[in-house]
Amino acid sequence: MAEHDPLVFKYADIREQGGLNAVLELSPAAYADVFGAPDVLRKLSAELDFSVGGDSVLLEGRVRAELRLECSRCGDPVVRQYEDSFDEVYPDSLEYIDTREVIRETAALLAPIKVLCSEACKGRCPSCGANRNRETCGCRPDKSSPFEALKGLKLKGPEGPGKNSK
Repeated sequence: MAEHDPLVFKYADIREQGGLNAVLELSPAAYADVFGAPDVLRKLSAELDFSVGGDSVLLEGRVRAELRLECSRCGDPVVRQYEDSFDEVYPDSLEYIDTREVIRETAALLAPIKVLCSEACKGRCPSCGANRNRETCGCRPDKSSPFEALKGLKLKGPEGPGKNSK
């Protein structure tokens, strides 16, 4: 056990003190693998609040991170702050409370599925790839429908699809 790791706490110490609060600035490099690219995570911090109750310890935590992501429409970099909270209950039978994994899991869930540089982002031209937020391209939008090919489709027999046969 990593006794001297700042994210590992001795259960007996928390109980003796009647709880514990910790605010930690964490190394983004130690969590870079969570996001699949080393430059996504810019800053990471955690607030941990341990409280003692009966035969267990409750941990209420908050993870804050600054992430550098790409806009889903235009691909430009977007740097924003994200945060989320968690809570865990630890039984009295533990010697140490290791918060490394719960912080890692919470940090991994911070990145949203879709990131936009702005709600008004125009994205990229599907033809030439120009960023429509910065330039106007001469491409004409394709107004054809993928269902155009079905217009001339002729069905065999008197009955079409979806009709009951007698």
